[in-house]
Amino acid sequence: MARTVSRMSEIQHPVVVAESQNLELFRLPESLLDFVNSGDEDMVREILALFQQDTAERLRGLNLAVSNGDRVALRKQAHTLKGAALQVGAVALSRIFVELEKHAEDGPQATLLDLAYRACDCYDRTCREMLPENYR
Repeated sequence: MARTVSRMSEIQHPVVVAESQNLELFRLPESLLDFVNSGDEDMVREILALFQQDTAERLRGLNLAVSNGDRVALRKQAHTLKGAALQVGAVALSRIFVELEKHAEDGPQATLLDLAYRACDCYDRTCREMLPENYR
């Protein structure tokens, strides 16, 4: 499982929790919070928008890889998506990609389909939480 590193600081982070699993959906990382605190919230909005756009496209590729049984492409997409999700603080989503990457080589097709569905659902919920009011 992916590890989330949180630093103790003067700034309190809101935590958006996945309904059924007690996992954080979104926590703005310190590196992006620094932009917000220095008055460059627009930079954070742009980074999150690019993440959302790129992830939507990569999720289509991931779903295609699952459907076609292309486990090499699936593992590569899951690995890339995991890293991107961690960079923007999409904690629960990154954990799903960890599982997809782990099962890509020899996991049952039903497991891969379930994880791909969960990734899409978690992505949608996470994007709804990536709002300026959740930055601090």
